[in-house]
Amino acid sequence: MVEKNYIKIYNYFKSIYKFVRCNTTSDLIKCFLTAAGMQRITGHIILFLSKLLLLFLLFVSATITLTGQKSITFALLADLHVNPASTSDTNLLRIVDEINSQEVDFTIVAGDLTNTGSDAELEAVKRALDRLLKPCHVLPGNHETNWSESAGLSFNRLWGGDRFFFNNGGFTFIGYNTGPFMKMGDGLVKHEDLLWLERQLKSRIPDNNILISICHYPLSEGLNNWPEITSILKSSGCRLAFCGHGHRLSLYNFDGIPGIMGRAVISGNSIIPGYNIVKLRNDSVFVYNKTLGTGAGEPAIKINYMNQDAIATLPVSVIPDYSVNDLYPGLKVRELVSDTASIFSGPCLVNDTILVYGNSAGSVKGISTASGKTIWQISVPGPVYSTPAASGQVIVLGTVDGTITGIDAVNGNIKWSINTGRPVLAEGIAEGGFVYIGGGDRAFYKVNVLNGKVEWRFDEVEGLIQGKPALTGLSVVFGAWDTHLYSLDKNTGTLRWKWNNGKPQKLYSPGNIFPAYSGDKIFLVAPDRYMTALDVKTGVEIWRTNRHQVRESMGISPDGKNVYAKLMNDTVIAVSADERYPVTKWAINAGFGYEHNPCPVVSEENLVFAATREGVIVALDPGKENVVWKYKAGNSSVNKVITDKSGMVWFTLMEGKVVGIEKIINH
Repeated sequence: MVEKNYIKIYNYFKSIYKFVRCNTTSDLIKCFLTAAGMQRITGHIILFLSKLLLLFLLFVSATITLTGQKSITFALLADLHVNPASTSDTNLLRIVDEINSQEVDFTIVAGDLTNTGSDAELEAVKRALDRLLKPCHVLPGNHETNWSESAGLSFNRLWGGDRFFFNNGGFTFIGYNTGPFMKMGDGLVKHEDLLWLERQLKSRIPDNNILISICHYPLSEGLNNWPEITSILKSSGCRLAFCGHGHRLSLYNFDGIPGIMGRAVISGNSIIPGYNIVKLRNDSVFVYNKTLGTGAGEPAIKINYMNQDAIATLPVSVIPDYSVNDLYPGLKVRELVSDTASIFSGPCLVNDTILVYGNSAGSVKGISTASGKTIWQISVPGPVYSTPAASGQVIVLGTVDGTITGIDAVNGNIKWSINTGRPVLAEGIAEGGFVYIGGGDRAFYKVNVLNGKVEWRFDEVEGLIQGKPALTGLSVVFGAWDTHLYSLDKNTGTLRWKWNNGKPQKLYSPGNIFPAYSGDKIFLVAPDRYMTALDVKTGVEIWRTNRHQVRESMGISPDGKNVYAKLMNDTVIAVSADERYPVTKWAINAGFGYEHNPCPVVSEENLVFAATREGVIVALDPGKENVVWKYKAGNSSVNKVITDKSGMVWFTLMEGKVVGIEKIINH
């Protein structure tokens, strides 16, 4: 009889749970008994049932709490840097096998899957990750977006895109590409990706879900538009941001958002590969530094990500500073264009009246330099990385779908196109009715500008051609991402010579350079940090020095007597083009800090112009060896600087701006 009464009490429990606010447990029991028709039970039984119900309520309360608690576990990989059939490839396969034995809901890969972004490397990573038994969400890193031989197309083909959005266990994960895009520089989230972020976060987050951000770059300095990204994320209640890039497990303060940088597969001094296991709860995150073949141990990072105190003592990145513009109030600046997409190509002028450029949304535009109005616009497949080259009223540029295209600069009509079969990223150079340009099929072309006829094609290049060639009296000289600099006969396209720096590492190649020619020498700077002078006829080294920390940014004076180089910290130098050994003629501290933007140095009349990864252009006076003026036009890399005869200097910025500044002022 008593057992049946207990059952009846249990069955009535849910209907009277709202009475839990009764003054005492005994009062609550009386409510139960009254409802069950058992009000005559003695006080001893009431006391017994009070204790029993108290335990029962605690159990139910715990059950309710656990049922509503968000809880997931995932594996976090970053900075794999895989080469096919190497130790790095084997390490990834071993990690995949171990993850398959772990209790994880999915895996996230936060960029830098490869070393050089090659198709072979990407496919090796894809084969390994396809062995995972649970879902895997993958983002590119700078090694996929900077050196990609397919301009990012192969990554999108293999993984279906370079961003993701999904919900799991009460959490919403949003992942996006942070670049940089096909040139050395800081990271950047493309304008169209910012718009995508806003759309997803406004419409697709389920109620009460916790928002988690994933990308490769930290949301701080080094990512040009990080303030825009953190603003978008915070407005949608983002609680946590994961990244890679730094190769070490670390905790950060991303403008008030707790940030966690995942470890690299090979991290620190250890040769044993590893990864991170992440456990997310309602308000806390536990990150384990998992070494392959060992237990997870205690969490290396454990914080309450709902509590600002968890990261309150960590430094926050400084908002970009434009106060330098106040130092030169006399500058006449025109923001000719603020595009709705990012810009990766440099500007090209036609008769100083039409400025042509391409954007990341696949638009090529002709802009009136007088009014700033769009004269014409055409669409091409994919983003435009190739800077247009002008010959008369025809401009020539490459596209990521593998064409070299000639366009009428007056009306935008396509005059001709050549299908190379691979993305064309290089900038051409025009002379005598012909354009010389690197093709995406690892070949180099000489093309008739008027009709698109291929005069000759050189097919012996072993890597991506990305930079701009130099023309001498008899030859065309260009570099490639295969460690070589090439010299071809201008008339026949036959190889005259090729040179390399003696280092097998392809990332040290003269791949994205603008070599300069003067007298009997070819000059170049490259990622190996050396400045080199070669004999123009033979390719033999005349001199080579790393006295100054150069990279990929250089130029030459109009009279050919001075070679300019922008150093990796603050300084622009001039080196004599006449001597048989390196002679530094001057060095001017331009005060731009650490710098690796490959934007060429430009010289016009009595000024030298250098531009930075943070949107600053600096005008220098070689005679007085001082800074004439500076202007910060934005907070992203300047692609290229050009000048016109009217006294203007024009440049494009990755964030989507085309800017003009009157170059000559009283100084």
